[in-house]
Amino acid sequence: MSGQRVSRRELERIRASLTERDTQIVASVAVHRLLSTRQICRLHFEDKPTETAALRSANRTLAKLRDLRLLVALDRRIGGVRAGSGAYVWSLGQVGARLLQRADDVDGLPRRQRKFEPSSTFLEHTLAVAEVSLRLTEAAQRGHVALLDVQHEPACWRAYVSPGGGIARLKPDLAIVTATGEFEDHWFFEVDLATEPPSRVIRACLNYQEYRRSGVEQRRLGLFPAVVWIVPTLRRKETIESRLRRYDGISPGLFTVITLDQLEALIQGGSDCETTPPTGTEGTPNA
Repeated sequence: MSGQRVSRRELERIRASLTERDTQIVASVAVHRLLSTRQICRLHFEDKPTETAALRSANRTLAKLRDLRLLVALDRRIGGVRAGSGAYVWSLGQVGARLLQRADDVDGLPRRQRKFEPSSTFLEHTLAVAEVSLRLTEAAQRGHVALLDVQHEPACWRAYVSPGGGIARLKPDLAIVTATGEFEDHWFFEVDLATEPPSRVIRACLNYQEYRRSGVEQRRLGLFPAVVWIVPTLRRKETIESRLRRYDGISPGLFTVITLDQLEALIQGGSDCETTPPTGTEGTPNA
């Protein structure tokens, strides 16, 4: 099928041949932009008795979806070629994009297509963001977390009027809604891989404060979400926390810095969302 244009009739034939799991896999890759084989295993083959059985079944399914051009395996692998078939990274293929575009009107499924091989920085960051979403999904499946909503890019982006009068956009990596007891908790997540200087984190935090001053989120929700930075190591966590404490323009208490292993405990504890809409002051968020 490579290089051939798929007719509408052929597209419908492909659609009819797919299992529910096939369609869910294509939709998951579209939502996350990139997923590794092992991440797909954890999302869609958790019913298999062993990890080996899950990987074997996933490889068969992904090979079929690749042959149908629903998905594309990237040239770059996680861990290199010696990491085996579980190291493949998948993006949405040309036919997959058309299928989901068609499905948007039928099933409400998202669509996304990458046309070029991504850079290593983009790949690593995108997979790291997907890992956060996957960890929360797994925690919800275990009953440890009540996961009400997950917004990926660009659905999680927020537009607002900047102090200069122009339209600005806040671009978190994820926007999450969870539940703790009878309360909903709202979160913005930023994934930091320590590939950029801490000054970049400071600038991003100032952008969050600018967005908070706009009052857009508070008028919509009645609160401002907790902002969480997920970093790769405890050393990076200490570095970012130190810079945030020392920077005079940063509002204390608005930002939380954690490692990925601390994510589930943080969500279970609930967020300190700001419940009083600020209209130009920088107060500390209320519990």
